Amino acid sequence: MKKLVAAVLAGTMVLSLAACSKGGDSGKASGGGDGETYTIVYLTPSTASQFWTYVGIGIENAMKDMEEEHGVKIDFSTVGPAEESQTEEYVTAFEQCIAKQPDAIVTATLAIDATVPKAQEATNAGIVLNFVNCGLGVGDDGAHEEAYNEFYYCSNDTIGEMAAEAFLDIAAEKGISTEEGVLGMNTNVENEALNHRVDSFRAYIEENAPGLEMTDTYYNGNVVETAQSNAENIISTYGDKLMGMYSGNNITGDGVCLAVQGSGIADKIVNVAVDSDDTEIAALEGGYLDAIIVQDAYAQGYKCMENAILTLINGENPESEKQVNCPPVVITKDNMNEEEMQDLLDPTRLQK
Repeated sequence: MKKLVAAVLAGTMVLSLAACSKGGDSGKASGGGDGETYTIVYLTPSTASQFWTYVGIGIENAMKDMEEEHGVKIDFSTVGPAEESQTEEYVTAFEQCIAKQPDAIVTATLAIDATVPKAQEATNAGIVLNFVNCGLGVGDDGAHEEAYNEFYYCSNDTIGEMAAEAFLDIAAEKGISTEEGVLGMNTNVENEALNHRVDSFRAYIEENAPGLEMTDTYYNGNVVETAQSNAENIISTYGDKLMGMYSGNNITGDGVCLAVQGSGIADKIVNVAVDSDDTEIAALEGGYLDAIIVQDAYAQGYKCMENAILTLINGENPESEKQVNCPPVVITKDNMNEEEMQDLLDPTRLQK
């Protein structure tokens, strides 16, 4: 099976799926599949992260739907390090996955340089390799696309720009001046892809609120306590000059929200974060987080797994493009109780 898939994937892709939306309507595959058993591994960057758990819910729901729709059986497993910062352990787990020769691997990487040769090795071995959310480039650039089958992602440039636009809109709503003041910049790690969330945010603010001073980026290694300590440092350093905080991921947002809540400055600043988890949802409800830029982690996971299975069934990738962008949305206290927003904030509601 792997040799057949590897041979056909070298040909031209001729079908196109709808871009990122919650799946289940892919239609019947043309190449059979009834009775086939496929071994597929979800190699997660973190077993402890709620975000990657949400991606996993989409992956497992797609697996169940495809088993029912196409009469196939999926031998499924999840592996990976506990924390995103354990990138060496991630690469080791990738090597172990390749050695077991599954039919497909669905994964995301926060260690691009170290992952590229492993991705090429997997693809050369005939393993269908799909990336979800974090791939071998920023998504928009098409980097290393010869080393994988498909990549479903949310543009980090779009995330940063939307976050900055929401930040300025909320500042106006709260009556907080953007003519001057300090904006605290926070994120988890330096990463070729994730840096775009910060860089695009900075670029938008510089163009649309040039009077604001943005701090250097405070990195926390994806540790909540460090993110909180960094935020407390920013708050104490800049005092009344501080007019806002930006957090590039949910773990960072958790720490910043705890610092904002503890310092009692929520009504004096704008606080915007990326990605959601229980702590951020509570912060949004409590009024010490103003907005979350939320990716559809569930849909990205669903489409990534759906594509992997259809590629195995059909012997070719059904997408016409190697990278599919799944846009984020802005969630605030005003819209967070809408059903669609609740599903984005808590994809466990969709678990089958």
